[in-house]
Parts: sequence; C-alpha cells; structure tokens
Amino acid sequence: MLLAGFALSLSAALFVPMSIQAMAERSQLIVRGTVLSQSCQQDDAGRIYTKVELKVAEVWQGQVSGDRLTIVHGGGVLGRRKVAAAGQVEYRIGEEVVAFLVLNPRGEAVTLGMCQGKFHVWTDPVSGRKRARNPFHGGEGETVSIPGTAKASDSAEPLTVDALKQQVMGAKR
Repeated sequence: MLLAGFALSLSAALFVPMSIQAMAERSQLIVRGTVLSQSCQQDDAGRIYTKVELKVAEVWQGQVSGDRLTIVHGGGVLGRRKVAAAGQVEYRIGEEVVAFLVLNPRGEAVTLGMCQGKFHVWTDPVSGRKRARNPFHGGEGETVSIPGTAKASDSAEPLTVDALKQQVMGAKR
C-alpha cells in the first residue's frame, strides 16, 4: 500500500503545469480546429494508440500542408482492451480545440504535456465570445481535476480564444 501511494505521488510530481508562454515556446505546431474523427489502433509492438483527425481552421505556429492534421496519443479502447493514463489528453468528435503540438520521431503530431496542450473551445452563451480552457488555464467551466497537480493560473475570468492567440504570438517574439 505504501509503495502504491509513493508511485502515485511520484507520477503526480512529474506532471508540472506549464504556462501558456512555455507551451508556445516548446510547441512545434499550434493549431485551432475541429475534431472530425478518432480511431484506435495497435502498433507492431502491441501498443494501443489513438489517431485523431482535425480539420484545421487556423495555424498559429508551424506549418500544416492542407486543412487536415492527424494527432496521435497513447491509449484508447480497442476491442476488449483499454489502455489509459492519468492526465492523458482526450478529444471528442465535433469538439473545437486549440492544440499545442510537438512532433514525435515518426513526424506525427503529439499533444504537448498530455492534457495541458489541448484547449477546449466553446462560445460563451452570455457574451457570445469564443472561450478556451484546459485543466490549468481558462478559469471557470468544466475543468478537469488531476490529482497531485495545481492550477498554473489563478484567473477566475475565462480565457478568450483571442487572448490565448495573443499570448501565443507574444511568446514567439
């Protein structure tokens, strides 16, 4: 029991919240788009992973050829097998997102910092403005609680997509 608690604490300690500026500096690609599809697959080594197809509306950093981008992440459900990790990113078909991405050795886009690199985008019903949030930035709303982590931003005000884009562009200077 003590060993299990230590392992949980150790893994939580390694999950450090990043500022938007730090994410922008570490990302090779930052895009805004809508999730079109997902498929779960298994590689030659038996690892289960998920491919997410995104229809790209804007490229804030890097280059994308065409208006489609495939993002991959570990885990998923394939038949009766389910592989998951605490803090893993989750995309939903039809969801609008801003994704901070790096390229793996195979050149595939991977979300930076697991769930940290994906911002869910929605339209605020009161103001009509596009808002963005992830587990650590974006203020109120359906934030995800990850044990052993702290918020990187104490802002109670929801983050607009325009403000997020300005922070990304400011980090590039």
